[in-house]
Amino acid sequence: MISPYITSGPVTGADFYGRREIIDEITAGRCRATYVLGTRQIGKSSLLRQTETLVPAIFLDLQWAGGRLDDLARQAHREVRRKRRRYPWLPLDGALSDDLFGLLEAINDPVEEAGERLWLLMDEAEIWVRIARSHPEVLHKLRGTIQNCPALCIVLAASKSLSEANTLTGKEGSPFLSGFALRYLEPLNLHDGAALLRQEQGTVPVAVDEELLASLLALTGGHPLLLQLLGERIYEDGQLRPPTEGDLTGILDQAVKTGIFPQDFAALSEPERAILHSISSGQPSPAEADPTYLHGLVGLGILRHDGDGYAIGNHFFARWLREQADWEARSAVTADSTLTIYNQAEVEPQVQLRRILVARFDMSELRTLCADIAIDYENLPGETKADMARELIAYCVRHRKVSKLVETAKRLRRDIRWEDMAKQLS
Repeated sequence: MISPYITSGPVTGADFYGRREIIDEITAGRCRATYVLGTRQIGKSSLLRQTETLVPAIFLDLQWAGGRLDDLARQAHREVRRKRRRYPWLPLDGALSDDLFGLLEAINDPVEEAGERLWLLMDEAEIWVRIARSHPEVLHKLRGTIQNCPALCIVLAASKSLSEANTLTGKEGSPFLSGFALRYLEPLNLHDGAALLRQEQGTVPVAVDEELLASLLALTGGHPLLLQLLGERIYEDGQLRPPTEGDLTGILDQAVKTGIFPQDFAALSEPERAILHSISSGQPSPAEADPTYLHGLVGLGILRHDGDGYAIGNHFFARWLREQADWEARSAVTADSTLTIYNQAEVEPQVQLRRILVARFDMSELRTLCADIAIDYENLPGETKADMARELIAYCVRHRKVSKLVETAKRLRRDIRWEDMAKQLS
């Protein structure tokens, strides 16, 4: 029987598993600019391609364009022409500029006039950093175009290397990514990982013993490509068999050839490498390590919670770190850029707090919370209650006002247990 597992190229439709929450958030369009941060081969392209099937969208692959703005503009031209068959309100070719930024503005106007929205999905978006090193004005142009095109929802899918865009722009104004909602593209959870291995959305489900299933999920940490590689290798006659040492070695070799682990490692800052070096050697994380790094590494799936401590996110990366990592190699991403990005993201306690604020507080009460902790709510980006709650929490985390926020919220909702949450967020 032919293996049902897909180990190359993006997947959509029945082959796309999980990601329901982030897909729903993107397609709702509440955030006009989103940075989807994920490691190598975690499914960023698949996420964008799946989004493309659900909303009016044009897909731009910056890697295909090789960082050349004229090629990127030509790609956008072709996309508009192709999608016009489905969305006739898109502009005609004659109305489109050959300049990428002028082209995006020309797209915005007819979309806005039609009362529609268009999602601009940019894959391999870390290439903007490479472009900006030769043309520093490009990021400012892109940021201005985003701000001036209210009918466009921008989604940048990239590795952590994109965080260097903040370093390139921060000296001359607001950092480029400061207006983006940052969302980690995490490994698949246990439910979705199990569904993928069983091929529950396929025409012929795959049989797998429950004990073996748990073992396979633990080996991969839910990384979708590792799940697919493992499934393909141990698939026999409609079921999965236990992997051998040869299988595990072969998968590690395949992963390294695709650049997964070397590229993920290159994007880690020096403090993050110190954390991984300690944990991969069987030691606890360094006592002086900033908790922000730990939250970020867990969000990326590079680390996972293990009792009261942490472990490397999956067997294959842990093995690569022990056997092949060059700990002396220079990092491609600075510590400052890393912390700036991680501080934009929601860690799990922030998610819990946001959900409480959205569910139990109305807009008037959220404005009261802002006033009580000396925040001008009109300066918080976003339009909805969910937007305000998220940005309020992010502001308080950055400015170390979480305890004040919790203390103020507690006075309004005394039936909620706030103490544990305050400890986790502090």
